[in-house]
Amino acid sequence: MLKTLDIILIAVMLGAAAYTYRIKHEAETIEEQVAKVDRKISLEKETISLLQADWTVLDQPARLQRLANIYDAQLQLKPISPEQIVTADELPAPPPAPLNVPIPTAPNMGRYAYNAGPNAQ
Repeated sequence: MLKTLDIILIAVMLGAAAYTYRIKHEAETIEEQVAKVDRKISLEKETISLLQADWTVLDQPARLQRLANIYDAQLQLKPISPEQIVTADELPAPPPAPLNVPIPTAPNMGRYAYNAGPNAQ
């Protein structure tokens, strides 16, 4: 006959085995998720490499010059003259901001204004 101590020991061992199995299963699930993310990262890195290679091909000066020559009539490109280069002080002033912009105060008045403050409805 099993003694009470033996029964308790068996119950503890079964509990420990069940807990170990659960932890192992959780670790395997997390490991699968990490592997999936690693595959996605690899795919994205490969895509970035392909896009960089495409950009390098598309950005070649000889190719761009050929396209400029082909579409010269449509583009009407001209060399930049020194008069076109200006400093920031020589740029025109921005247009003035509107003075009386209504701010909706009720839900049925449309969108809420973002600059109405934290207590605005």
